[in-house]
Amino acid sequence: MKYVTIACIAAMLAYCGYLTMLYVGQDRMVFPGRAANPGRVDEIKHYYPRLEPFDLPAADGTMLRGYYLPRQRDGRLQPAVLYFSGNAEEQTGFFLWSPNELRAYTVAGVDYRGYGGSDGKPSEALVKADALAVYDALMQKLGPDGRIVVMGRSLGSGVAAFVAANRPVAGVILVTPYDSLAAVGQAAHPLAPVRLLMKHPFDTAPDAARITAPSLFLVAGDDRLIPPVHAERLSALWPGPKTYEVIAAATHNNIIDNPQYWNIIREFLKGCLG
Repeated sequence: MKYVTIACIAAMLAYCGYLTMLYVGQDRMVFPGRAANPGRVDEIKHYYPRLEPFDLPAADGTMLRGYYLPRQRDGRLQPAVLYFSGNAEEQTGFFLWSPNELRAYTVAGVDYRGYGGSDGKPSEALVKADALAVYDALMQKLGPDGRIVVMGRSLGSGVAAFVAANRPVAGVILVTPYDSLAAVGQAAHPLAPVRLLMKHPFDTAPDAARITAPSLFLVAGDDRLIPPVHAERLSALWPGPKTYEVIAAATHNNIIDNPQYWNIIREFLKGCLG
């Protein structure tokens, strides 16, 4: 009996330690941060001489920094694709190759707090508030007739959905999206009360119900980090017109290397922007 009691206490202590590890480590798991590579910054400036800094102060004075590449046709600014990155990337990774794939459009993106050249420490509430400020600043650049398609990958898909629920957008592109990070975490840690522990649950469902703009779901069929079931659940809640595309052999990280990836995105943009 004594050994059973000791074993139970040891198991309880181990479980409490496991929960503590999840709670304390979640900030680093959700927002690991990534500094900009100076060489890559120089590279994108070389490739795109018209690239401009896209810097703005957040509501609390924190400086946010990113990039803006205006495209014109017949002397008029073209509609913009506003990108929100995944949790392990910063904007130079997107700008290194994406503007070449999106030649017909203005391209913009600002790093989250603690990423790239942006100051501060991120949280779900701050990232979402900053995203609205970035949208508003971009719309000022585009002028009264400006049109914006928001694009988010992984973590950024929830940020893009939040912007689309709170601002007028011409379209929404969600790459490897989720219904909520809490749901993703719960599936990964079935023995832990993840939903109670999460400080940054990123629940996209309430935003989804308010979005009526045309939307593209771009899903990696072999995604082990955010399994496709989470995109399916989110899509079921989506009231507006949507296109749901699965790239069968793609994983969470290599979906952008698939030949279908940019073709699908460009076709969607043609449909909602012309």
